[in-house]
Amino acid sequence: MARPFSAKATAACSFLSTASRSPKKQITLRTSDLSTKKWAELSGGEKVVRTASTGVSAATILVGVALTGAIVTFVYLEVIAPDSVTNWFNRATDRVRSDPQCVQLLGGGRIKAYGEPTSNRWSRNRPIAASVSRDRSGFEHLRIHFYVEGDLDKGVVNLHLIKRPGDQEYEYKYLFLDVPGRSRVYLENADDTQRHGGDGRKKGFLGVKWGW
Repeated sequence: MARPFSAKATAACSFLSTASRSPKKQITLRTSDLSTKKWAELSGGEKVVRTASTGVSAATILVGVALTGAIVTFVYLEVIAPDSVTNWFNRATDRVRSDPQCVQLLGGGRIKAYGEPTSNRWSRNRPIAASVSRDRSGFEHLRIHFYVEGDLDKGVVNLHLIKRPGDQEYEYKYLFLDVPGRSRVYLENADDTQRHGGDGRKKGFLGVKWGW
């Protein structure tokens, strides 16, 4: 024979059933409310929340500033700086386009200049081949070569620049155009300049041109 529930047991079961059906209260802490309060009015937990929020915001700002600085530095060194590869590439291209011998070989139309061939069909996206090295004497060497193409023919331009120790700018070692089957066209040649004098004219004994 089953025992009947006592009054205390019945009351306990009724309390548990009611408690399970009652909605649970959630305690939320809004950071917007914390930001409007003075530091002295905050509790210990609220101070921790505000400090953490401020730290995250400061860290985000610092990361953004660092990334922006890195991008600006990269753009300056690679594109804007006077000694950047892009800058010298543009200078050499302008020299080729304005040189009568180069124009005669390549054609009088618009002369295109581009870097190494890649799978990308857009010539402006082709990387420019360049290298920077330093010799035992401390001279810095910048070598660049790229391709040019005109209405008549195409060729390769080679550029060699040297920066002496203590100098701020590069000087031309040579700049020339090679077109297959044609003679090399020098736009700059330091070796030839030194051999013929600083002004490019051949000098004879005691500075006198004797006529041979």
